[in-house]
Amino acid sequence: MTTAIYARVSTEEQVEHGTSLEEQVRLCRQRARDAVEFIDAGVSGTTMDRPQLQALLKGVRKGEIGRIVVYDPDRLSRNVTHLLLIVDELRQHRAEIEFINFHSDLTPDGRLLFTVRGAISEFEAYRIRQRMYSGKQARARANRVASGTCIYGYRLNRVTKQWEEELGEAQVVRLLFEWALTEGSWAIARRLNDRGVPARFGGRWHQSSVAGILRNPTYLGQMPQMEGLGHVVVPPLVARTQFDRVQAAIAARLNRPTGRSTIRYLLTGCLECGVCGHSMCGGFGRPTKTGKTTYYGCTGKTKASDEPLRCSSHLWRSDVLDAEVWRSVLEALNDPVALVDAALIEAKPEAEDWDGDLLAVAQTTQRVETERERMIRAFRRGVISEADLLQQVRELDGQVAVLRERAELLTRKRSVAGFDVSEQNHVQQAMYRLVADMADLPTLVERRGLLEALGVRVVAGPEDQVRLRLGPLPAD
Repeated sequence: MTTAIYARVSTEEQVEHGTSLEEQVRLCRQRARDAVEFIDAGVSGTTMDRPQLQALLKGVRKGEIGRIVVYDPDRLSRNVTHLLLIVDELRQHRAEIEFINFHSDLTPDGRLLFTVRGAISEFEAYRIRQRMYSGKQARARANRVASGTCIYGYRLNRVTKQWEEELGEAQVVRLLFEWALTEGSWAIARRLNDRGVPARFGGRWHQSSVAGILRNPTYLGQMPQMEGLGHVVVPPLVARTQFDRVQAAIAARLNRPTGRSTIRYLLTGCLECGVCGHSMCGGFGRPTKTGKTTYYGCTGKTKASDEPLRCSSHLWRSDVLDAEVWRSVLEALNDPVALVDAALIEAKPEAEDWDGDLLAVAQTTQRVETERERMIRAFRRGVISEADLLQQVRELDGQVAVLRERAELLTRKRSVAGFDVSEQNHVQQAMYRLVADMADLPTLVERRGLLEALGVRVVAGPEDQVRLRLGPLPAD
């Protein structure tokens, strides 16, 4: 029967003591030169779920292995119960076991010593874990990297011990925060899967993974360590204003009243609470003698928990608010020059490095396309199979599609940001053409179309205040 060598080292032992697999194997080979090697690297000795250990035991049960050489009992297991079970199974199948650093026999005294040695190994493993955990806590309190847990959009530089931006994933994160202003996490996950963009570990996107990214404040530039004991600085992927807008949009979608309204409202989708910033919608009603009076209400009033956090704004009668807003819109349409000035102010976004962002997207796109060409060359040389090539190419094509969408979005934003006041005359003429035949519109659909064309946003509150804001100017 075959002689086998078993060696093991865990990640903690490598860091704590510099334990070497090579030295274990070298000493075991001096005892058994032509032995088959079973090596578990970076696996804890406190568990039985070790691939090479299970393969060794399988060979023993089949009668293929009759002798096992191990450097020390703690290499076999650091759990005294597991250790005794393994040794009993080996001896039950008439397999001999030898330790380089420990002598054991089948006498009661020898078995007692072996059990004590296993208990000491188990206690030592506990102490190693405690020291490692304490070291991580100390690094976290000192605002240093304490954990190598991967976060989508970043990668850990093992040399500098700093988190760096992963270019391709970072562009996906930025695009997610753009999409989240108008789409839910389910729709975003479907878009990514349709384009073949791989998720964190190469799988499919799910609603929970998208929501986790959108709610993660790490993307603002501070990554928490050890459950908030400290923070390390990371490259920010999203601006604070963008992050806050996405959180407000998510809260509005989550807190929307359930059920489908049978009544159409003029201000649906363009009404905002001036008290808490949540969106407002119709559907709040009170029965009256003449029928049902409908109201607009803040979605923050419908929170199911944390009663003190509910919005304190009052309900607005829909017919009264609709009339007031429409009257204000008609007054604004009578002065297109002032309307253009207001739109220019509202449409002006925050100052950003558009050229730098576009250059970063272009460089990332080039890198992905180069990787795609490399995969094709590898297939032609027979390095990878056709199935692997198709999978890799689909994922890379998905990344390119997302990067191009990001580039188009940045280009549109840059064009809005670069709007020159000298072009106001052109915009005024476009505004005149837009409102020339719109002195008054009789139907709700037509009025809603005009509000959407003007990008009207209505802020109701606090108290009885009503304010109008204008979005981007209509296209020529």
